[in-house]
Amino acid sequence: MQPQQVMPANLNDLPANFVVPLDAMAGVQLTGEDASTFLHSQLTVDVKKLAEGQVRRTAHCDFKGKSWSISLLARSASAFILLAPQAALNATTAQLQKYGVFSKITIAQNQPDYRYFCVTGDAAKAQLKALFPTLPDTALTLSESPAGMCLQLDYPAETLLVGIHSHQVETFEELMAQSDIGFYAEAVFAARQIQSGIPWLTAESQVNQYVPQMMNLQALNAIDFNKGCYMGQEVVARTRYLGKNKRAAMVFKLNTALSSVQTTNDEAVQLEKQAGEHWRSGGTILQLAELGEETWILAIVNNNTTFDDVFRLSTFTSAELIHCDLPYTLD
Repeated sequence: MQPQQVMPANLNDLPANFVVPLDAMAGVQLTGEDASTFLHSQLTVDVKKLAEGQVRRTAHCDFKGKSWSISLLARSASAFILLAPQAALNATTAQLQKYGVFSKITIAQNQPDYRYFCVTGDAAKAQLKALFPTLPDTALTLSESPAGMCLQLDYPAETLLVGIHSHQVETFEELMAQSDIGFYAEAVFAARQIQSGIPWLTAESQVNQYVPQMMNLQALNAIDFNKGCYMGQEVVARTRYLGKNKRAAMVFKLNTALSSVQTTNDEAVQLEKQAGEHWRSGGTILQLAELGEETWILAIVNNNTTFDDVFRLSTFTSAELIHCDLPYTLD
């Protein structure tokens, strides 16, 4: 029986130690003698310089520079592994398979056979050492064991993303139960990612809509501007060097659960910005995570947006959104 998942009122209510099952997270594994060269020609980072045990954030773009997916690229001892929400990873996998027929590579979707979890806290990590004797101690590095793969994230700090082989999941859950480590709803991971300004493409409708810089990937070291040619490079480079990008991802919060107060469920939630006595479209909501008494939003807005600008949601117009700081600097 899977552990019961808790929904906290807000992020401040989270305990020091907890686990979040990541049912939406998936992986695709690439092996073969051309794997490095092939991925180098597809992704926004310099894959050839990625050493074993390292992890990078990256984007996979079409020829117009619009992102198929945002992912974590991990180099294990035997393969490259891309981790991303399933919807976007499906789009990326289809494109990799399309172009990969000309290279000596093997592309295995939903491999390795992992289930993914976010693990936070010293006590939870101590229990995890029964499966991973060595845990990564530096951001964006990984360790491996027969039980699976363990990555330390950059944001939020001191947080692990763990891939557990399906036959070891029950053992993992038992280890956490031994120290009364609670399991929390996947919305907690989404809210913490939004709070940290980390973008993901989570729906098919978001695929091929955004240039990486619209989602702050340049600030997350997810674009190497001096690497060789890759799909969409011309647009990505022009966006940087010619100042073509006028959008950025910013974090907002509503101090209530949106579903409990919104005036209608018949329309998609839109971001609105005050313009004098009126309101107009304020940008595009990229991610929205709702907790018991709190809603977190990552939205793509004008990159000259300031904290003096006033935003609200179209389905709950009586409250202004709180504009939150990003934990990194946009350039």
